[in-house]
Amino acid sequence: MKNKSLVALTLLLFNSLLSTVCAQRIMTLEACVEAARRGNVAAKDVQNDILMAKEQQKLARSKYFPSLTASVLHFQSSDYLAKYNVLDQESIDYMNNSLGSAYTIEDYTIGILKKGTTAGVTLVEPIYTGGRITNYNKLADLQVNARKLQRDVADDQIVMQTEFLYYKILELHETEKMLDAMDRELENIHQDAVNAWENGIVNKNDVLSVELALDQLSAFRIKATNGRKLLRRALAQNIGMPDEDIDIDTTLSKELIAPEQLAVSAQTALENRSETQLLDLLVEKSVLERKISAANMRPILAVGASASYSKLTTYDWNKRIMGFVGMQVPLSAFWSERHEYNRKKIEVQKANDFRRDKRELITLQIQDAYDNLVSTYLQAQVAQKSIARAEENMRINREHYREGLVTMTVLLDAQRQQQQALGQYNTAVSEYLQAKTKYLILTGRRQ
Repeated sequence: MKNKSLVALTLLLFNSLLSTVCAQRIMTLEACVEAARRGNVAAKDVQNDILMAKEQQKLARSKYFPSLTASVLHFQSSDYLAKYNVLDQESIDYMNNSLGSAYTIEDYTIGILKKGTTAGVTLVEPIYTGGRITNYNKLADLQVNARKLQRDVADDQIVMQTEFLYYKILELHETEKMLDAMDRELENIHQDAVNAWENGIVNKNDVLSVELALDQLSAFRIKATNGRKLLRRALAQNIGMPDEDIDIDTTLSKELIAPEQLAVSAQTALENRSETQLLDLLVEKSVLERKISAANMRPILAVGASASYSKLTTYDWNKRIMGFVGMQVPLSAFWSERHEYNRKKIEVQKANDFRRDKRELITLQIQDAYDNLVSTYLQAQVAQKSIARAEENMRINREHYREGLVTMTVLLDAQRQQQQALGQYNTAVSEYLQAKTKYLILTGRRQ
């Protein structure tokens, strides 16, 4: 009965563990990048900026159409707004003297407009605005394009951040695999040391030295495991998913592409960069603002029509339709806006200088990214060769230890060299993959 209970408990724990593992979603690098593009806060912010710019664009386009206003007015005054005297004071005095009456001028005064109601609509269409509406629309279109380019720049940053976290997790996973292999290696060395000690060939110091190395390996494993958990949480936050629901695909291709196969001319890469196009839009924006400043010194010509329905001086409603042409000349702007126009001209020059300087910096950034790609590729090649040498050195020293030709200190040093070579290779591969992603993005070849 006890055995049956133990089996049932074991099966229950196994099923629980299996359900937990199955609940986790194993995500590839491509899936992580796609999730980050959807769930990252920065990506959402940029998308909202695009929607706002499009609304501004629609607002600017609406200025091409006539403006239509409607108004309703009703008034009630305590006295007449206007009065008309039928007779003047001299005529009233003459009449009073002749007839013996006592009329005053108020008796011959007619009041006008004490209350009234009016309603109407007015339509105004600008014919000439000096370029205000046209340039405002161009500026709104430019803002939409700029927001889209900023989305691409933000997307590049999201991709680089996601791949950085992903490759760091892979690096620590490879480190844990390496530690497993090193642990098995040390266990074999420990057994050899125990056998040699029991046979009186070596003293117990050799056994203790191996056990100390095993303890150090365990401490290193704890750090690697905790680091991997922390990076997985950071990756989950970056892609907008709960960290307990995801894990990454740990299949790592260690076949590295030679840098010359990825190389592209710096000038071509410069023109493909979203940042370069943003610099061009910055100059164009300053030019449009200068044109708008010049337009503010020009007259505005508009035509319009109005229709009204009112009851003022009579008891009947009156209908009226009227057309008009108007011109507004900003006289004071000829000397006040001139300073703003001159300021905008200086801003155009500043924008050109800024673009030229940043283009040079972007070119240097691209060249530096390629140099880093070459450097990490060569480091990975060297680290790969070091693994073979370290493994051969370990094999020889282990045989020599068994034959009593070297001490345990020499053997453990060979083991540390092997561990270091494997760790350096894992780091070099991770750095190469990150350098490749960065170089492709900085040369305008977004993932």
